[in-house]
Amino acid sequence: MKNEEAKFILRAYRPSGQDAADPSFASALEQARRDPALGAWLAAEQAHDGAVAQKVREIIPPPGLRSSILAGATVTRAQPGRRRLPAWLG
Repeated sequence: MKNEEAKFILRAYRPSGQDAADPSFASALEQARRDPALGAWLAAEQAHDGAVAQKVREIIPPPGLRSSILAGATVTRAQPGRRRLPAWLG
């Protein structure tokens, strides 16, 4: 496996380590253990992913957002009596 292939796979590896036992990451993780440059890249990538995940966890959604979204979903449904255009016309 080349480092570029390993990087492609490891970009999906979660910083929490939940994927450590997943066999789809095994060869890429082994490559990162053997190659110091790839290992350093993975460490930097994991640090960045962890920082982003922490910032996302800190976001507090505004009150009423869920009900507003759900209320909007009912308004945008197709109205009875309205015709839909045939697909070939679109």
